[in-house]
Amino acid sequence: MSKAHGSWQRINQALDEIGYNIPNTSTVERFNGTARRMNAHQVRRSLAFAHRSNTRQAVAWWSATVYNWVREHRSLRTPLEVPEGKKRFQQRTPAMAVGLTEHIWTEAQILRAPVYMASTE
Repeated sequence: MSKAHGSWQRINQALDEIGYNIPNTSTVERFNGTARRMNAHQVRRSLAFAHRSNTRQAVAWWSATVYNWVREHRSLRTPLEVPEGKKRFQQRTPAMAVGLTEHIWTEAQILRAPVYMASTE
């Protein structure tokens, strides 16, 4: 089995945290289905098409960004110590779950965020 990025130690730690002993095919397929639903360019026989690979790649990155930073995921929510009225859970995104941010971003915030190119040295 190969890894996309990261060390085996980090991968195994992440799998332990979510309760998996081995990578779970159903989780990967569920993500692929979500990606296809969010990006019409990945669906076979749709009216949306992108002739240029740059366009397909940009839409795929945008979908992944929204999925990880904007969309709340019910499976990632955590119970509040003190319920606030009817609110019993703190909703979280995958970016919040791994500690990259402390709040759910809006699409406008993402578009306004400065982006710095990685060093090529």
